[in-house]
Amino acid sequence: MQDLSLIETLSARDLPDVPVLGTLVEQIVYLLNSSVFFSDIIIHQNSPIMLRQPKGLVAVSDTPVTLEEMEEFFAVIEPDWEDRIRDRAFDRAKDLHSARIRLNCFTFQARKRLGCVIRRFPTEPIALAKTGLPEDARKFATLHSGLVLIVGDTCQGKSTTAASMLDEINKTRSGHIITIEDPVETLIPQRHCIITQREVGPDGDTQSYYLGALDALRERPDVVLIGEIRDAETAREAVALAESGPLVIASLHARSTEMGLQKMLRLLGNTDSEAQALASNLRGVLCQALLAARDGRSYHLATECLTMNPEAMRLIETRNMSGIRSLLDRLDRDPASGSHTMNSDLALLLKAGKITMENARQVSTDRANLPV
Repeated sequence: MQDLSLIETLSARDLPDVPVLGTLVEQIVYLLNSSVFFSDIIIHQNSPIMLRQPKGLVAVSDTPVTLEEMEEFFAVIEPDWEDRIRDRAFDRAKDLHSARIRLNCFTFQARKRLGCVIRRFPTEPIALAKTGLPEDARKFATLHSGLVLIVGDTCQGKSTTAASMLDEINKTRSGHIITIEDPVETLIPQRHCIITQREVGPDGDTQSYYLGALDALRERPDVVLIGEIRDAETAREAVALAESGPLVIASLHARSTEMGLQKMLRLLGNTDSEAQALASNLRGVLCQALLAARDGRSYHLATECLTMNPEAMRLIETRNMSGIRSLLDRLDRDPASGSHTMNSDLALLLKAGKITMENARQVSTDRANLPV
Protein backbone atom coordinates (compact mmCIF):
# COMPACT_ATOMS: atom_id res chain seq x y z
CA MET A 1 0.00 0.00 0.00
CA GLN A 2 1.22 3.50 -0.69
CA ASP A 3 2.36 5.46 2.35
CA LEU A 4 -0.31 8.08 1.64
CA SER A 5 -3.14 5.61 2.28
CA LEU A 6 -5.22 6.37 5.36
CA ILE A 7 -7.13 3.07 5.29
CA GLU A 8 -6.98 1.24 8.62
CA THR A 9 -5.25 -2.15 8.77
CA LEU A 10 -6.77 -4.94 10.85
CA SER A 11 -4.71 -6.12 13.79
CA ALA A 12 -3.52 -9.69 14.39
CA ARG A 13 -6.16 -9.89 17.13
CA ASP A 14 -8.89 -9.15 14.57
CA LEU A 15 -7.59 -11.78 12.16
CA PRO A 16 -5.54 -14.43 13.99
CA ASP A 17 -3.66 -16.96 11.87
CA VAL A 18 -4.52 -15.33 8.52
CA PRO A 19 -2.34 -17.07 5.88
CA VAL A 20 -0.71 -13.92 4.48
CA LEU A 21 1.94 -16.05 2.80
CA GLY A 22 -0.55 -18.54 1.30
CA THR A 23 -2.10 -18.36 -2.13
CA LEU A 24 -4.72 -15.73 -2.81
CA VAL A 25 -7.38 -18.48 -2.90
CA GLU A 26 -6.26 -19.67 0.55
CA GLN A 27 -6.43 -16.15 1.95
CA ILE A 28 -9.90 -15.57 0.53
CA VAL A 29 -11.19 -18.92 1.83
CA TYR A 30 -9.84 -18.01 5.26
CA LEU A 31 -11.61 -14.66 5.21
CA LEU A 32 -14.88 -16.21 4.03
CA ASN A 33 -14.81 -18.64 6.94
CA SER A 34 -13.57 -16.17 9.57
CA SER A 35 -15.72 -14.46 12.19
CA VAL A 36 -14.82 -11.00 10.84
CA PHE A 37 -17.94 -9.18 9.62
CA PHE A 38 -17.82 -7.71 6.10
CA SER A 39 -20.02 -7.45 3.02
CA ASP A 40 -17.38 -7.46 0.26
CA ILE A 41 -13.74 -8.31 -0.40
CA ILE A 42 -12.02 -5.81 -2.71
CA ILE A 43 -8.76 -6.85 -4.35
CA HIS A 44 -6.51 -4.59 -6.41
CA GLN A 45 -3.21 -5.64 -7.89
CA ASN A 46 -0.35 -3.95 -5.96
CA SER A 47 -2.61 -3.20 -2.95
CA PRO A 48 -3.50 -5.26 0.12
CA ILE A 49 -6.77 -7.18 0.29
CA MET A 50 -9.54 -4.86 1.53
CA LEU A 51 -12.77 -5.64 3.36
CA ARG A 52 -15.89 -3.47 3.21
CA GLN A 53 -17.30 -3.22 6.72
CA PRO A 54 -20.23 -1.07 7.93
CA LYS A 55 -17.75 1.47 9.31
CA GLY A 56 -15.80 1.63 6.03
CA LEU A 57 -12.88 -0.07 4.28
CA VAL A 58 -10.17 -1.91 6.21
CA ALA A 59 -7.02 -3.60 4.91
CA VAL A 60 -6.38 -7.21 5.87
CA SER A 61 -2.61 -6.70 6.04
CA ASP A 62 0.19 -4.51 4.68
CA THR A 63 1.10 -7.10 2.03
CA PRO A 64 0.14 -6.09 -1.54
CA VAL A 65 -1.33 -8.61 -3.96
CA THR A 66 0.98 -9.24 -6.92
CA LEU A 67 0.15 -9.58 -10.62
CA GLU A 68 1.11 -13.25 -10.49
CA GLU A 69 -1.30 -13.87 -7.60
CA MET A 70 -4.13 -12.10 -9.41
CA GLU A 71 -3.54 -14.09 -12.62
CA GLU A 72 -3.41 -17.38 -10.68
CA PHE A 73 -6.66 -16.51 -8.87
CA PHE A 74 -8.46 -15.45 -12.05
CA ALA A 75 -7.45 -18.75 -13.69
CA VAL A 76 -9.18 -20.61 -10.84
CA ILE A 77 -12.34 -18.53 -11.30
CA GLU A 78 -12.42 -18.54 -15.12
CA PRO A 79 -9.90 -20.48 -17.24
CA ASP A 80 -10.57 -18.14 -20.20
CA TRP A 81 -10.38 -15.00 -18.08
CA GLU A 82 -7.98 -13.18 -20.44
CA ASP A 83 -10.50 -13.43 -23.29
CA ARG A 84 -13.43 -12.52 -21.03
CA ILE A 85 -11.79 -9.46 -19.53
CA ARG A 86 -10.57 -8.06 -22.84
CA ASP A 87 -13.90 -6.44 -23.73
CA ARG A 88 -15.29 -5.63 -20.29
CA ALA A 89 -15.55 -6.76 -16.66
CA PHE A 90 -17.18 -10.14 -16.14
CA ASP A 91 -19.25 -11.70 -13.34
CA ARG A 92 -18.95 -15.23 -12.00
CA ALA A 93 -20.65 -17.14 -9.21
CA LYS A 94 -18.45 -19.80 -7.68
CA ASP A 95 -18.54 -22.43 -4.95
CA LEU A 96 -15.22 -21.91 -3.19
CA HIS A 97 -14.86 -24.77 -0.73
CA SER A 98 -17.47 -24.08 1.98
CA ALA A 99 -18.63 -20.70 0.63
CA ARG A 100 -20.51 -19.45 -2.42
CA ILE A 101 -19.35 -16.14 -3.85
CA ARG A 102 -20.06 -13.74 -6.70
CA LEU A 103 -17.09 -12.05 -8.32
CA ASN A 104 -16.81 -9.10 -10.65
CA CYS A 105 -13.38 -9.18 -12.31
CA PHE A 106 -11.99 -6.17 -14.19
CA THR A 107 -8.97 -4.24 -15.40
CA PHE A 108 -8.20 -0.61 -14.57
CA GLN A 109 -5.57 2.08 -15.19
CA ALA A 110 -5.70 1.47 -18.94
CA ARG A 111 -5.46 -2.34 -18.53
CA LYS A 112 -2.25 -2.08 -16.51
CA ARG A 113 -3.77 -3.58 -13.33
CA LEU A 114 -6.25 -6.29 -12.39
CA GLY A 115 -8.95 -6.12 -9.74
CA CYS A 116 -12.04 -7.88 -8.44
CA VAL A 117 -14.84 -7.46 -5.93
CA ILE A 118 -16.16 -10.53 -4.12
CA ARG A 119 -19.51 -10.83 -2.39
CA ARG A 120 -20.33 -13.76 -0.11
CA PHE A 121 -23.71 -15.52 -0.16
CA PRO A 122 -25.30 -17.82 2.41
CA THR A 123 -24.84 -21.50 1.57
CA GLU A 124 -28.64 -21.77 1.94
CA PRO A 125 -31.31 -19.05 1.94
CA ILE A 126 -31.83 -17.29 5.27
CA ALA A 127 -35.10 -18.32 6.92
CA LEU A 128 -37.69 -15.66 6.11
CA ALA A 129 -38.52 -15.13 9.78
CA LYS A 130 -34.85 -14.33 10.48
CA THR A 131 -34.32 -11.75 7.71
CA GLY A 132 -35.69 -8.84 9.75
CA LEU A 133 -38.55 -8.35 7.30
CA PRO A 134 -41.80 -7.20 8.93
CA GLU A 135 -44.94 -9.32 8.72
CA ASP A 136 -46.36 -7.08 5.95
CA ALA A 137 -43.52 -8.10 3.63
CA ARG A 138 -43.36 -11.73 4.72
CA LYS A 139 -46.98 -12.17 3.61
CA PHE A 140 -45.91 -11.74 -0.01
CA ALA A 141 -44.52 -15.30 0.20
CA THR A 142 -48.06 -16.60 0.77
CA LEU A 143 -49.29 -15.29 -2.60
CA HIS A 144 -49.97 -17.68 -5.48
CA SER A 145 -50.24 -15.20 -8.35
CA GLY A 146 -49.53 -11.63 -9.39
CA LEU A 147 -46.41 -9.47 -9.41
CA VAL A 148 -44.32 -8.42 -6.39
CA LEU A 149 -41.60 -5.81 -6.88
CA ILE A 150 -38.58 -5.63 -4.57
CA VAL A 151 -36.97 -2.22 -5.00
CA GLY A 152 -33.95 -0.46 -3.56
CA ASP A 153 -30.51 0.83 -4.41
CA THR A 154 -27.75 -1.59 -5.35
CA CYS A 155 -26.35 -3.79 -2.53
CA GLN A 156 -29.36 -3.37 -0.25
CA GLY A 157 -30.14 -7.06 0.21
CA LYS A 158 -32.81 -7.46 -2.48
CA SER A 159 -31.40 -10.80 -3.70
CA THR A 160 -31.18 -12.13 -0.13
CA THR A 161 -34.81 -11.18 0.49
CA ALA A 162 -35.96 -12.78 -2.77
CA ALA A 163 -34.10 -16.03 -1.99
CA SER A 164 -35.67 -16.16 1.48
CA MET A 165 -39.15 -15.63 0.05
CA LEU A 166 -38.63 -18.38 -2.51
CA ASP A 167 -37.37 -20.80 0.11
CA GLU A 168 -40.36 -20.03 2.34
CA ILE A 169 -42.59 -21.00 -0.59
CA ASN A 170 -40.35 -24.04 -1.11
CA LYS A 171 -40.96 -25.10 2.51
CA THR A 172 -44.70 -24.58 2.57
CA ARG A 173 -46.17 -25.77 -0.73
CA SER A 174 -45.49 -27.84 -3.81
CA GLY A 175 -44.67 -26.40 -7.21
CA HIS A 176 -42.08 -25.38 -9.78
CA ILE A 177 -39.90 -22.37 -8.92
CA ILE A 178 -37.90 -20.83 -11.78
CA THR A 179 -35.25 -18.19 -11.16
CA ILE A 180 -33.56 -16.05 -13.81
CA GLU A 181 -30.38 -14.58 -12.31
CA ASP A 182 -27.13 -12.90 -13.34
CA PRO A 183 -25.33 -14.83 -11.95
CA VAL A 184 -27.10 -17.52 -9.89
CA GLU A 185 -26.41 -16.45 -6.31
CA THR A 186 -27.80 -18.40 -3.34
CA LEU A 187 -28.54 -22.01 -4.27
CA ILE A 188 -32.03 -23.04 -3.18
CA PRO A 189 -32.31 -26.70 -2.10
CA GLN A 190 -35.18 -28.86 -3.30
CA ARG A 191 -37.77 -29.24 -0.55
CA HIS A 192 -41.47 -29.35 -1.53
CA CYS A 193 -40.72 -27.61 -4.84
CA ILE A 194 -38.59 -28.44 -7.84
CA ILE A 195 -36.10 -25.59 -8.35
CA THR A 196 -34.85 -24.43 -11.75
CA GLN A 197 -32.18 -21.73 -11.34
CA ARG A 198 -31.18 -20.34 -14.75
CA GLU A 199 -28.18 -18.08 -15.27
CA VAL A 200 -28.10 -15.15 -17.67
CA GLY A 201 -25.01 -14.65 -19.82
CA PRO A 202 -22.99 -15.80 -22.83
CA ASP A 203 -22.10 -19.08 -21.12
CA GLY A 204 -25.28 -19.30 -19.09
CA ASP A 205 -28.69 -20.87 -19.64
CA THR A 206 -30.31 -17.87 -21.35
CA GLN A 207 -28.98 -14.78 -23.10
CA SER A 208 -31.07 -12.21 -21.21
CA TYR A 209 -33.63 -11.71 -18.46
CA TYR A 210 -36.23 -11.11 -21.16
CA LEU A 211 -35.56 -14.40 -22.97
CA GLY A 212 -35.45 -16.26 -19.67
CA ALA A 213 -38.85 -14.82 -18.71
CA LEU A 214 -40.20 -15.65 -22.18
CA ASP A 215 -38.96 -19.23 -21.83
CA ALA A 216 -40.56 -19.51 -18.39
CA LEU A 217 -44.02 -19.14 -19.94
CA ARG A 218 -43.52 -22.58 -21.52
CA GLU A 219 -41.94 -24.23 -18.47
CA ARG A 220 -45.08 -24.51 -16.33
CA PRO A 221 -43.89 -22.36 -13.42
CA ASP A 222 -45.76 -21.70 -10.19
CA VAL A 223 -43.28 -19.02 -9.11
CA VAL A 224 -40.81 -17.03 -11.22
CA LEU A 225 -38.00 -14.82 -9.93
CA ILE A 226 -36.65 -12.21 -12.35
CA GLY A 227 -33.35 -11.13 -10.82
CA GLU A 228 -33.54 -7.61 -12.23
CA ILE A 229 -35.85 -5.67 -14.52
CA ARG A 230 -33.44 -3.61 -16.62
CA ASP A 231 -35.33 -2.87 -19.83
CA ALA A 232 -38.74 -2.46 -21.43
CA GLU A 233 -38.86 -6.00 -22.83
CA THR A 234 -38.25 -7.58 -19.42
CA ALA A 235 -40.75 -5.26 -17.73
CA ARG A 236 -43.47 -6.20 -20.21
CA GLU A 237 -42.67 -9.89 -19.93
CA ALA A 238 -42.83 -9.71 -16.11
CA VAL A 239 -46.38 -8.36 -16.33
CA ALA A 240 -47.28 -10.89 -19.04
CA LEU A 241 -46.00 -13.73 -16.85
CA ALA A 242 -48.05 -12.49 -13.89
CA GLU A 243 -51.12 -12.27 -16.14
CA SER A 244 -50.61 -15.90 -17.19
CA GLY A 245 -50.98 -17.27 -13.65
CA PRO A 246 -47.77 -17.73 -11.63
CA LEU A 247 -46.46 -15.54 -8.84
CA VAL A 248 -43.69 -13.31 -10.23
CA ILE A 249 -41.12 -11.74 -7.91
CA ALA A 250 -38.83 -9.19 -9.56
CA SER A 251 -36.23 -6.70 -8.37
CA LEU A 252 -35.83 -3.16 -9.63
CA HIS A 253 -33.27 -0.46 -8.85
CA ALA A 254 -35.14 2.49 -7.30
CA ARG A 255 -34.86 4.51 -4.09
CA SER A 256 -38.52 4.49 -3.04
CA THR A 257 -41.86 2.85 -3.68
CA GLU A 258 -43.16 5.64 -5.91
CA MET A 259 -39.88 5.86 -7.83
CA GLY A 260 -40.00 2.10 -8.42
CA LEU A 261 -43.54 2.33 -9.75
CA GLN A 262 -42.65 5.34 -11.88
CA LYS A 263 -39.68 3.46 -13.37
CA MET A 264 -41.81 0.40 -14.04
CA LEU A 265 -44.46 2.49 -15.82
CA ARG A 266 -41.79 4.25 -17.88
CA LEU A 267 -40.30 0.91 -18.96
CA LEU A 268 -43.74 -0.43 -19.85
CA GLY A 269 -44.38 2.56 -22.09
CA ASN A 270 -46.49 4.76 -19.81
CA THR A 271 -49.73 4.22 -21.74
CA ASP A 272 -53.20 3.79 -20.24
CA SER A 273 -53.39 0.10 -21.17
CA GLU A 274 -49.97 -0.68 -19.69
CA ALA A 275 -50.78 1.23 -16.49
CA GLN A 276 -54.01 -0.75 -16.18
CA ALA A 277 -52.16 -4.04 -16.72
CA LEU A 278 -49.64 -3.17 -14.02
CA ALA A 279 -52.35 -2.07 -11.58
CA SER A 280 -54.35 -5.28 -12.19
CA ASN A 281 -51.41 -7.63 -11.68
CA LEU A 282 -49.33 -5.88 -9.03
CA ARG A 283 -49.76 -7.32 -5.54
CA GLY A 284 -47.23 -5.23 -3.68
CA VAL A 285 -43.98 -3.29 -3.56
CA LEU A 286 -41.24 -3.84 -1.01
CA CYS A 287 -38.57 -1.13 -0.78
CA GLN A 288 -35.57 -1.88 1.40
CA ALA A 289 -32.29 -0.43 2.62
CA LEU A 290 -29.39 -1.66 4.76
CA LEU A 291 -28.02 0.74 7.37
CA ALA A 292 -24.77 0.47 9.27
CA ALA A 293 -25.33 -0.23 12.96
CA ARG A 294 -24.31 2.52 15.36
CA ASP A 295 -21.37 0.41 16.57
CA GLY A 296 -20.20 -0.18 12.98
CA ARG A 297 -20.16 -3.96 13.36
CA SER A 298 -23.30 -5.01 11.49
CA TYR A 299 -26.24 -3.80 9.38
CA HIS A 300 -29.91 -3.24 10.12
CA LEU A 301 -32.67 -3.69 7.54
CA ALA A 302 -35.28 -0.94 7.07
CA THR A 303 -38.23 -1.45 4.75
CA GLU A 304 -41.21 0.22 3.18
CA CYS A 305 -44.13 -1.91 2.06
CA LEU A 306 -47.14 -1.15 -0.12
CA THR A 307 -49.78 -3.88 -0.26
CA MET A 308 -52.18 -3.18 -3.08
CA ASN A 309 -55.70 -1.95 -2.37
CA PRO A 310 -58.35 -0.28 -4.58
CA GLU A 311 -56.94 3.23 -4.01
CA ALA A 312 -53.40 2.12 -4.92
CA MET A 313 -54.78 0.48 -8.06
CA ARG A 314 -56.53 3.70 -9.09
CA LEU A 315 -53.36 5.76 -8.56
CA ILE A 316 -51.35 3.39 -10.77
CA GLU A 317 -54.07 3.16 -13.42
CA THR A 318 -54.12 6.97 -13.68
CA ARG A 319 -50.31 7.16 -13.38
CA ASN A 320 -50.66 9.46 -10.37
CA MET A 321 -47.39 8.61 -8.65
CA SER A 322 -47.51 11.83 -6.61
CA GLY A 323 -50.39 10.30 -4.64
CA ILE A 324 -48.50 7.18 -3.56
CA ARG A 325 -46.64 8.90 -0.70
CA SER A 326 -49.74 10.35 0.94
CA LEU A 327 -51.49 6.99 0.53
CA LEU A 328 -48.59 5.22 2.24
CA ASP A 329 -48.70 7.74 5.11
CA ARG A 330 -52.41 7.01 5.65
CA LEU A 331 -52.00 3.25 5.38
CA ASP A 332 -49.08 3.37 7.82
CA ARG A 333 -51.51 4.41 10.56
CA ASP A 334 -53.72 1.36 9.92
CA PRO A 335 -52.15 -1.88 11.25
CA ALA A 336 -54.53 -3.96 9.12
CA SER A 337 -53.48 -2.32 5.83
CA GLY A 338 -50.45 -4.52 5.22
CA SER A 339 -48.46 -1.38 4.42
CA HIS A 340 -45.94 0.80 6.22
CA THR A 341 -43.49 3.59 5.45
CA MET A 342 -39.71 3.51 5.58
CA ASN A 343 -39.84 6.33 8.15
CA SER A 344 -41.83 4.19 10.59
CA ASP A 345 -39.14 1.49 10.41
CA LEU A 346 -36.38 4.08 10.79
CA ALA A 347 -38.14 5.64 13.80
CA LEU A 348 -38.10 2.27 15.59
CA LEU A 349 -34.40 1.76 14.86
CA LEU A 350 -33.57 5.29 16.01
CA LYS A 351 -35.61 4.90 19.22
CA ALA A 352 -33.74 1.68 20.00
CA GLY A 353 -30.41 3.46 19.45
CA LYS A 354 -29.40 1.01 16.72
CA ILE A 355 -28.63 3.53 13.96
CA THR A 356 -27.60 7.18 13.63
CA MET A 357 -29.85 9.98 12.40
CA GLU A 358 -27.33 10.71 9.63
CA ASN A 359 -27.66 7.19 8.23
CA ALA A 360 -31.44 7.30 8.61
CA ARG A 361 -31.60 10.49 6.53
CA GLN A 362 -29.52 8.89 3.79
CA VAL A 363 -32.00 6.06 3.18
CA SER A 364 -35.30 7.74 4.11
CA THR A 365 -37.84 7.78 1.28
CA ASP A 366 -39.44 10.90 2.79
CA ARG A 367 -36.73 12.95 4.49
CA ALA A 368 -38.96 15.96 5.16
CA ASN A 369 -41.15 13.86 7.47
CA LEU A 370 -38.47 11.73 9.13
CA PRO A 371 -39.12 11.91 12.92
CA VAL A 372 -36.39 13.81 14.77
